[in-house]
Amino acid sequence: MEKGIESYLRFLKGDQSEMRTIVELYWDSMLLFTNSYLHDLQEAEDIAQEALIRLCVKRPHFQEDHQLKAYLMRICRNLALNHLKKQGRLTAVTPEMAEVIPDDTIAVEDRMEMGDTQRQLHHAMQKLRQDYREVLYLRYFADLSMKEAAKVMHISEKQATAIAYQARQQLKKLLEKEGYTGEELR
Repeated sequence: MEKGIESYLRFLKGDQSEMRTIVELYWDSMLLFTNSYLHDLQEAEDIAQEALIRLCVKRPHFQEDHQLKAYLMRICRNLALNHLKKQGRLTAVTPEMAEVIPDDTIAVEDRMEMGDTQRQLHHAMQKLRQDYREVLYLRYFADLSMKEAAKVMHISEKQATAIAYQARQQLKKLLEKEGYTGEELR
């Protein structure tokens, strides 16, 4: 059993201190994922905190660590989308917009100890359309299975697989345009 689910099970049994372990394990991933929607680190922090509060209040039961991570990502996604709808900002980010969005995720990337390759991928992904970014982030940065990513996105696994394929093709084109080769990104 993974550390996250072990901590969560102890939390459910009344050990409130285990929530700190859960936060340490998932906070940066939740923050980076949420910020990919909001492009505002403070708002992303508020959303991630709300997701953790919902975990504490609802206390759903999971059998495996990946289910807990997928649940937290799904809550972050839903809260971020609701926030954008309320703000009237629910629009796709075009590549031109991505270049002017302030990059306040550097500190989060540093905490996640991303290598140069992962950091380059993350920055290139910001230029993709939202569903492409989302499926790639969930699959490769949050390390969810395609089935779990599909569940977070509220689509079928087949749709998620197709979107991931298209996203990888688009990402490859973007990276090649920026001068990266397949060898550099392995």
